[in-house]
Amino acid sequence: MAQTYSGNTVHKVMRSNGSAQVIVANRTPGERLSISYPGATSTRRVTANACGLVVLRDGASSSLADLVSVDGAPINQATLPIQLLPRCVDGNLEEPRSANFKTGAGEVVIVKTPNTVYEAAYGGGRDRNVTANACGFAAINESSTYPWDSNPTIMIGALLIP
Repeated sequence: MAQTYSGNTVHKVMRSNGSAQVIVANRTPGERLSISYPGATSTRRVTANACGLVVLRDGASSSLADLVSVDGAPINQATLPIQLLPRCVDGNLEEPRSANFKTGAGEVVIVKTPNTVYEAAYGGGRDRNVTANACGFAAINESSTYPWDSNPTIMIGALLIP
């Protein structure tokens, strides 16, 4: 069973194994298509320093504007106080910090257990590329990195696939 989008060039199909797949037809063999998942979140591993501070900065793949949570705890940056980032000397902060805060430089600092790895979650969507095969078809499959249950909307260029 196929659901058609954009005339007859994009189809959402159910495969025989019960998984969904989006097929984009009529492409140039080897063409790369940009696919966007606007509602997707991404995670990255972050480590608390020897004093228990996780210092988060803007990065190319993880904008602080999209920061959602650290270790599953929601982060509301608007409510974080602005404080200086104290030096960590031999596992001790020069000035103690017991609660999360922001720095004047825009860093978000989360107080956690020293030398422990956590996951920081970011919203803002995710992008990926797929390549059309030799027959001009590009298949977009669900994966653990791009789960459709939690990210059901796909954008192929300006075309929205719900």
